[in-house]
Amino acid sequence: MVEPGITGLIILAVMIVLFILKPIPASAAGVLGCTLMVLLGVADFDTAFSGFSNSIVLLMAGAMVVGIAMFKTGAAQIIGRAVMKVSGGKEKTYLLAACAVAGILSMFLANTAILAAFIAITDSVSRVSHGIKNRNIVLPLALAVMFGGASTLIGCTPQLTANGIMSEMAGIEMGMWDLTGPGLTLFAVFLVYTYFFGYRLGHRIWGDRCIVGSTVDEEKIRSVVEGKFDGWRVGLMLGITAAMLISYITSFIPVALTAISAALLCVIFGLCSVEDIEKELDWNTVVFLASCLGLAHGLTVAGSGEIVADLVSGVLGDVDSPLLIFAVIVFITLFISQFITNSTAIIITLPMAMSMCDLYGMNHMAFTIGITLGASIACCTPLAAAQITMTQVAGYEFADYMKYCFPLTVICYIAIIVAVPVFFPLI
Repeated sequence: MVEPGITGLIILAVMIVLFILKPIPASAAGVLGCTLMVLLGVADFDTAFSGFSNSIVLLMAGAMVVGIAMFKTGAAQIIGRAVMKVSGGKEKTYLLAACAVAGILSMFLANTAILAAFIAITDSVSRVSHGIKNRNIVLPLALAVMFGGASTLIGCTPQLTANGIMSEMAGIEMGMWDLTGPGLTLFAVFLVYTYFFGYRLGHRIWGDRCIVGSTVDEEKIRSVVEGKFDGWRVGLMLGITAAMLISYITSFIPVALTAISAALLCVIFGLCSVEDIEKELDWNTVVFLASCLGLAHGLTVAGSGEIVADLVSGVLGDVDSPLLIFAVIVFITLFISQFITNSTAIIITLPMAMSMCDLYGMNHMAFTIGITLGASIACCTPLAAAQITMTQVAGYEFADYMKYCFPLTVICYIAIIVAVPVFFPLI
């Protein structure tokens, strides 16, 4: 009879194939994986579906609702208009200002919502300003929200997935700001890269290529250019957002409860409706995250992580350098994240890393943060992350992503290997 750990790995392999080929939605594939774990005896029902009761899922859903309310009230558009005004119509200035603001907002709000708002803002700017072209802005904006979102616990799905896995396997959880040091280091690297190199590189890659078939929501564009917003609603929205950020910073109440409370206030005060949430909340991401956490828990209980860790240890042989092991695992995560969702990549490599940390006495937190950042910066293909996929509205070709993002990826990989051990020793 096949032992549960092996069966769990077989199920994981099937899930990876489904995630890559996408014959069914990723959320459905994730739930299928949890179901197979129960049916094949890898884990019991409570274990396999434990992700659906995880506070991390509620945290992500709450942040998404606040992002929806920011757009519905006009707060996001007003911030975008301020960025437009500051830039004075200069493309490079607008690019840096928009990237900085979008990145900072993405530290606390769902970055896909922030990117959607700024894509609409940028499209409207490009239509009324001859000096600003959509394609020169959209891809860097997507990178900005990715780097910004990777700088706090709540910024994006990968760190929430990683936190859930580390909690299950090592009994350790990230704090709100554990990612901030190395995350902001990468964000600073990105801004410097964009200013001195990326902006000119983009012009060389796509130049004056015509934009064909843009699919940006025309209603959102009009809301940026022509929309008039209720000052009271905008003020209330900004007040709720400020209170949410203060609670995050002070840890006055748990972060998941903070996000849910902020989302509830948005609904109670009519800043967004339940219908808006039903229509615009990314339910696929919520269900996918929950199923990923359940899969990770099931693999842990079944001992799959230890099996993979033993195999990797055999490949590495007598290597006893924590830095080399760290660099290899982060590289593997970064590479596979170019072709599958970053949360899926974390599910593959983090359990292995946790088991190796137990085996060699290494720091679970350092490896979790390194793997999380490695997954979060993947951007060389439009398959790498939802944020990168969204940029296709600007008409980029598949090769554009590799040409533009590969140098940045190499630099950021080196930065992860150098910066993470500074903040979190590997031993």
